[in-house]
Amino acid sequence: MSRRKSVSKNVLEKLVQQQELPSKDFEKASEEFFKYCKIKGLSLDTVKFYQKELKGLTRALVENKVSLEDVRTLKTSDIESWVEYMLGNNRAVSSINARMRAGRTFMNYCLKKGYIDKNPFEGVSQLRKRHTVGATFTKRQLERLLKTPDITQFIGLRDLAIMLTFAHVGLRLKELCFLRVQDVSFDGKGELIIQQAKNRYARRVPMTSRLKAVLKAYVEERGAIDTDILFVNVDNAPINARTVQERLKHYGVVSKVENEVPVSPHAFRRTFCRLKVEAGVNLFVLQRLTGHSDLEMLQRYVQIYGKDLELAIEKGLE
Repeated sequence: MSRRKSVSKNVLEKLVQQQELPSKDFEKASEEFFKYCKIKGLSLDTVKFYQKELKGLTRALVENKVSLEDVRTLKTSDIESWVEYMLGNNRAVSSINARMRAGRTFMNYCLKKGYIDKNPFEGVSQLRKRHTVGATFTKRQLERLLKTPDITQFIGLRDLAIMLTFAHVGLRLKELCFLRVQDVSFDGKGELIIQQAKNRYARRVPMTSRLKAVLKAYVEERGAIDTDILFVNVDNAPINARTVQERLKHYGVVSKVENEVPVSPHAFRRTFCRLKVEAGVNLFVLQRLTGHSDLEMLQRYVQIYGKDLELAIEKGLE
């Protein structure tokens, strides 16, 4: 059979499309991607996440002798080799998956811009990781921490208010640092409005009577100053995240709770979730209180700390 004289239309179209794809090196495409993220209105933390993870991905690919002069040349096999390289260097599964998410999103951007005709991350699945729940405080440990600050001093009163806010509201470190005076209402039972939420949806959390009393005392002692940020240092400047972490660690050491459980803002948040689950709080209500974007993490708390197992284990054996 004689060979056809003309090239098939499908093959020709693919060849033309490949030739028309603009060449773009990895670094320049990354810079465009970061600019796109900012224009899209992504949070500063999200942009920093992409910058950090893509920088790490670039470094590892170069170490693996992968050319980044043109994003079109990056292949799925390069990504698979990168995963093997990371595992061989004992990198945490969570770190690999975070870098993979950033790389996949970046390459989707390149695909949308026409720099590539296929995302090399397609077909490369996230690594399976062991689902755990970090350490939490017992009620006794929590009380030891809360009794440690010297409330006759401004810093002690402020720190007690901070720890109680973590313990009784279950908010994140960033959310606490961005709380403003106007986000606190002492009317009726009292409530906090969490404006700087991770999922960008503000939420309302009622106060406990204990938190209301301590926060009211703190706000009165804080007085009217130039900044509207709720928690401030002795110079009346907004307290930063590092200081909050250091103060919590200090009380963990003084109370000796640190010898038993690492004391951190997230340990308070996990403890809040645990105690609510143990008390039988509805999972959807807990989601509204904590601002979790989905129920996956909260379901882990239910699986570990839910009381349904204790109630069910004797049933059918009577």
